Amino acid sequence: MARFLYSLLVSLLSPLFVLRLLVKSMSEPGYRRLWWRRFALGMPRRVRSGDGLIWVHAVSVGELLAVAPLVERMLQEWPDKAVLITNTTPTGSEQTQKLFGDRVEHTWFPFDIPLVTGAFLRHWSPQLVVMVETEIWPNVMASAREQGIPVALVNARLSARSARGYARFGEFTRETLRGFSLIAAQSKSDDRRLRRIGADPDAMQVVGSIKFDIDLAARRGQLDVIRKELGSDIKSRPLWAAASTHPGEEQLVIHAFQALRQRGILTRLLLAPRHPNRTSDIIKLLDKAGLSYQRRSEKAPVNSDTDVLIIDTLGELSAFLGLADAAFIGGSLVPRGGHNPIEAAAWGCAVITGPHVINFATIVRDMERGGAIRVVMDQQELADRLASVWESEEQDSDATRAQTFIETRRGATRRQLDLLKALL
Repeated sequence: MARFLYSLLVSLLSPLFVLRLLVKSMSEPGYRRLWWRRFALGMPRRVRSGDGLIWVHAVSVGELLAVAPLVERMLQEWPDKAVLITNTTPTGSEQTQKLFGDRVEHTWFPFDIPLVTGAFLRHWSPQLVVMVETEIWPNVMASAREQGIPVALVNARLSARSARGYARFGEFTRETLRGFSLIAAQSKSDDRRLRRIGADPDAMQVVGSIKFDIDLAARRGQLDVIRKELGSDIKSRPLWAAASTHPGEEQLVIHAFQALRQRGILTRLLLAPRHPNRTSDIIKLLDKAGLSYQRRSEKAPVNSDTDVLIIDTLGELSAFLGLADAAFIGGSLVPRGGHNPIEAAAWGCAVITGPHVINFATIVRDMERGGAIRVVMDQQELADRLASVWESEEQDSDATRAQTFIETRRGATRRQLDLLKALL
C-alpha cells in the first residue's frame, strides 16, 4: 500500500518535475536536453557490443568520480559486457562523456514511476543494476525484481540524519532495502545504520570506500598540461585551493585570503566553485574585494599579479589540487554537508575542512584522528591554519600523514568488483 501511494504521488507530480527541469534549464541549458528520456521515451539504441549489460547510476559529478575506478575495472575485466551509465544532472552527464566517451552507453536516469522504470529496464535489459552511495529508488527496485534483475548498492553510505529520515517510513523503507541483493557499505557505521532501518543482514558487506582507490597517474598527465598552459608564474606565490565551494562560502574564503595578506603572506588562490555557472556571482565578490583574477576557461598563462584563478571548468579540479600546497574542502563552512577530502590528501596537500561534514563524517573523523585533516570553525581559523602551513614545518608532516592515511585504505574497488561478479 505504501509503495502504491508513493507511486501515485510521483506520477501526479511528474508534470512539476518537468517544469522544474525547464526552470533549472534557464541557468543550466543541459537540463532541457532530451528531457523526454527521463520518461523512458525516445531511448537511444544500444551501440556497445557484448552479450550482457551492466547499468550503473551515478547522480552527478561526485558520485561519478567515486564510482569511476569501479567502472574502469568493469571495462577492463569484463570486456564481454557493455556498461550503461545514467546521471541526473548535466554536470554529471558532461563528466561521464569526458571520462568514458563512447566506451559506455549513456542516458538520463528515469523518473521513479512504475511504467517508466519498467519500460527503461525492458529497453536496456541489464544483467545487473548498480546504484551508487545513497541512491534508493523504490520503483526501480520493484521493476528490477519483477524482471528478475539483481540490484546492488555500492560505496554505500548513510548519514545519521538520513537514517532518521528513512526510519520514518518504517515498512516501506524495509521493503525497498530488502530488494538489494548486495549493499557494500563504506564503513561499519554505515553498515549499522542501514541494518537498523531494515537492510537484509545477508546482503550487507563492509568493504571500505572506492574513493580511496585514486589513480593519480592519468591526472599527472593532465597536471603537466595545465602547468604548461598556466606558465611559470602559477607557483610564484604560495598556492592554496578552495575546492567545491558553495554560495556564502566564497565570501569567507576571500576574507581568509585578505587576512593572510594582512599578515604579510601573499598567496594565490585556486577558487573552484561546486557549480561553475556561479562564476559571475564570484567575480562580483572579487571585484568588491579589490582582488585581481583570471578564469581558467580562458586558457591563458597566469599573470604575476593575479590573486585568484577561478576554476570555472569541469574535470580539472583534481589535477589543480596537485599544484596546491594546501586545500580547503568546500561545502563545510556553510551547512551543505561537505565534500570529499580524499583527493587533496592523496596529492599531499595540507587538508582543511569546516565543521559541516555530515556527508563525509566517518572519513573526516578518521582522518582527523590520524592527523590527516584539520577542522576549522570560521574564516579566521581558516586563515590561521593556512598561515601555519607556510610559517611552520607542519605542512610536510600533515601531507605525509594524509598520504599514508589514503594508502592504508585502498582496495575497496577490487572487493566490490568481486562481489558484483558473484551476482552475474
